[in-house]
Amino acid sequence: MSLYVLFYTFFLKATENIPYKALYFIGKIFAFCMYWIPNKHKRVSLENLSTVFPSRSVKELNCLLKESLFHSSMNLLESGMVWGSKKYIKKKDFIDVKNFEYIERSLSEEKGVLLFTPHLGNIEILINYLGSQLDITIPYTRPKNKYLDKVVTHSRNRAGVKMVNTDSGGIRKILSALKDKKLVAVASDQVPKKGAGGFSRFFNKEIYSMTLLPKLQDKTGCKVHLMYCERKSKGKGFIIHFKESINLATDTQAGIDKMNNEFEKCIMEIPGQYAWEYKKFKRSNLESIYKS
Repeated sequence: MSLYVLFYTFFLKATENIPYKALYFIGKIFAFCMYWIPNKHKRVSLENLSTVFPSRSVKELNCLLKESLFHSSMNLLESGMVWGSKKYIKKKDFIDVKNFEYIERSLSEEKGVLLFTPHLGNIEILINYLGSQLDITIPYTRPKNKYLDKVVTHSRNRAGVKMVNTDSGGIRKILSALKDKKLVAVASDQVPKKGAGGFSRFFNKEIYSMTLLPKLQDKTGCKVHLMYCERKSKGKGFIIHFKESINLATDTQAGIDKMNNEFEKCIMEIPGQYAWEYKKFKRSNLESIYKS
């Protein structure tokens, strides 16, 4: 067993057993260190925030940066909780769910349901919840590290989630699930590979976006809903939000424009919780901001 595996096993077990409010406090310490010590997460996050909010003052941007670094730290510290025994699911009032009836109503129409989400809060909370409630399929890009892949795969399978590769075979399985009137969930704010997306606008800036969602709705006639996860303050848990169904299938361009517009709306509800450390503007005319 490699030192990496030993360390990561220890990390997962340790974070799984630390009380959540204590993890929340540790996250504050991590974020403080990340803010003051030069690092890639801080640099990319600040570049993204400055690009998206050019009219905000340095003080306002730094406040958002501190929030973002804290929530990124929490995503790491919550690894043991979401990939381990998942004891938090049984904790009273730890997870609040808003408007799940929208999803139930769409499922009752027997057209299949496609959920999409940005990386707000912790998406593993969403995945575990959906797996506990419904027959769900999600596309999965395997990490390069085989041990991490094993941990994630085992955890999600145990949660009741069916994972498929993000290749042509996986897309066929997603289509089949929707045609069988089942549910599919996609974190669709990631930048796709070249040739697998289209250009759109995100906070009025050019971005390369997935075209998968409008194409899936066009081919299957499924219902589409936005969902997102919000981390409560003071270590009190999470809120899972579901929105009413929307139409992305007018045409592909209009679909990805609508998708990004919906992302903007929910991100602006809790902008500090978005994963700003992700290179959102790569493969666009703004890619050079990451080369500084």
